Amino acid sequence: MKTYKVPDMHCINCVNRIKKALDAENVAAEVDLGAKTVSVKESDAKKTLEILDDLGFDAE
Repeated sequence: MKTYKVPDMHCINCVNRIKKALDAENVAAEVDLGAKTVSVKESDAKKTLEILDDLGFDAE
């Protein structure tokens, strides 16, 4: 698993936008608002970064 910190994820709407975008690309993810993290399989890491960037979220 690869876990990214997404400090700009502030609300449930952010979580839903991220989940919807990842689901559309068939990326299974765990999105944790409390921890402000997105966890995905290593094989989906690059695609996840691109999706988060397209949505306007910085990932660390």
